[in-house]
Amino acid sequence: MMEDKWKNIFDQNKDLIREEFPLPSGHEKRFFDKLEQNFPAVEKLRFNYWKVAAVMIPILMLSTYYWLEMRPENVQNNSVTLAEFSPELGEAENQLAYIVEMNVKKVKSLENTDNQDLVNTSLSKLDMLQKDYNHLLIDLKQSGGNPQVMKSVLMNLQLQVEVLESVLTQINTIQEFKNNQDETIF
Repeated sequence: MMEDKWKNIFDQNKDLIREEFPLPSGHEKRFFDKLEQNFPAVEKLRFNYWKVAAVMIPILMLSTYYWLEMRPENVQNNSVTLAEFSPELGEAENQLAYIVEMNVKKVKSLENTDNQDLVNTSLSKLDMLQKDYNHLLIDLKQSGGNPQVMKSVLMNLQLQVEVLESVLTQINTIQEFKNNQDETIF
């Protein structure tokens, strides 16, 4: 702040100061030459577009490749079924999958406030079994039709059916108990 005031004073009175204290001729030029020798001018950093382009072009190419090749519609369906390895086991798999699907629909249709926790718990267990089933299918494809993996696939589907049938039985028991209790009250 103080420097600004002095600078302003010198700038305003520059002519008066030069008249009172004259400098030898060429003094200012010699001063700037010495200053340049001791402190060479630093080049102003220029923005290098080539470096940016060298980085951005590969990134754009990779992202375009990824976008074109890895979109969900381009990723091939890698699912496998037991029917690819054994027609009889494939038919059993289809039947068990159909039973699971129908029982899930029944369980969801019977859901109410009385059995909501039971239904939610059983459906979450069923989701875990379904994830295991999907992993088993991947293992089946990788193993090339290993009989133990095929057996595990069928056992998983049977377990899903058993869980759903158990839930349906429990829902029916709860419903019957509620109906019996309602009848005794009246």
